[in-house]
Amino acid sequence: MTFFELVLLGLFIGGVTGVTGASGVLLMVPIFSTFYDIPLPVILGTSLLIDVIVSTSVSFAYARAKNVDIKGILWLLVGTLLGAQIGSYFVVSVSKSFIILAIAIGMVFFGIKMWRSGFSHNEAPVVPEKISFYIRTPIGMILSGLIVGLATGIFGAGGGLTVFIILYSFLKFPIKKAVGTSSFIMLFTALSGVAGYFQNGNLDISLGLIVGISAFIGGAFSSVIANRVNEKILSRVIGAFFMFFALIMFLLKVLLPLFGL
Repeated sequence: MTFFELVLLGLFIGGVTGVTGASGVLLMVPIFSTFYDIPLPVILGTSLLIDVIVSTSVSFAYARAKNVDIKGILWLLVGTLLGAQIGSYFVVSVSKSFIILAIAIGMVFFGIKMWRSGFSHNEAPVVPEKISFYIRTPIGMILSGLIVGLATGIFGAGGGLTVFIILYSFLKFPIKKAVGTSSFIMLFTALSGVAGYFQNGNLDISLGLIVGISAFIGGAFSSVIANRVNEKILSRVIGAFFMFFALIMFLLKVLLPLFGL
């Protein structure tokens, strides 16, 4: 990919992150693995660096619109920081195909939920109150955060998706506050993961900065737009986006290689 193509890619990734809050760098794993002959741990570490940069502009934009709830997620943040460090040390034992498949399945599940809620007159799809109650306790939030952090450290991306699901379905955050708060959490979670990858020498800084700075700009613009869009429409956009890209990822990285194409 040329420098110009990387800039366009970064702008697109930033736009995705600003609208969904679920880490547009989910797309970085299949894209980097397709166009660059570099080890998987380097791809994941570089994706996390991009996540740090773009999450800075996105979370700031949502915070200005008062759509970031810091007090409500402190224990969740603690768990994610610990999990990201642990996950970055286990990535070497995870196959690339498994990572792509796991991300795609998560995106489909998430996309269907969001699409359906965008047409429903009811509130966001939530879990039973009894389960939600336990998740809201300090221990429950730390354990949930550990899962998020492990997903971030092992997958290099995807933690934002998991955070959004927890905030939106388990903790019953409004959609815009869930987007903004998940971006804020991912800023610190990804930073923790980057530290682990950097210590192991699994980071392409130049590639990460080119795409990351472009994504920073794209995220800043798309966040402003997302904060002004009706929540039902935003829910449908998020759902459609993730279902579409889950299909593309599964086709390019699972089905075609399976048939030797």
